[in-house]
Amino acid sequence: MGFDTMRVFEAGRLYDVDLPDWYHEAEQLSMYAGLNWHQAVSRVLGCCGEPLTEDDSEGGWIEVRFWPGVSQGTFVLIDTEAGIIEQVLVPNSIDWLPFLTQHITPLISAAAQAASSAQQRKLARAFIAWARHGAGDHIERETGLSEIDLGSARRYAARCRAAAAKAAKEGVA
Repeated sequence: MGFDTMRVFEAGRLYDVDLPDWYHEAEQLSMYAGLNWHQAVSRVLGCCGEPLTEDDSEGGWIEVRFWPGVSQGTFVLIDTEAGIIEQVLVPNSIDWLPFLTQHITPLISAAAQAASSAQQRKLARAFIAWARHGAGDHIERETGLSEIDLGSARRYAARCRAAAAKAAKEGVA
């Protein structure tokens, strides 16, 4: 995993501690038992991880899960497509709500805004393509770009390459 310490949120502040024994046990399960990290943590802590964000949200670039354990507190995992970015342990249940509102809610809000912005960008591209070229199946559903525009972009790139080659040839002669 690449973590040497674990972040702890207690009494309104964050600090680092050595990784607990259950964390090392989860690492072993993940490496040698063929379990993914979520499954390994669930097995070691004896509870299932609950998602705070949707796994398959469009444009979602962050995933937040928590494991509400009885003995160790609540373990929170903040993950992106690039990998785990933060792991926090909230040992006391009284600190859960302050941690959620101060640290997790802004992250989820930012992810939702990014997803909304990605959808609006896609809709704008699709509308522009439709307005320029009319209805049809030439509009790519994933990006909202028109295949007609992609063709003109390729033609423009070819013209630029030809002009650069001509300029280079004239400069050599």
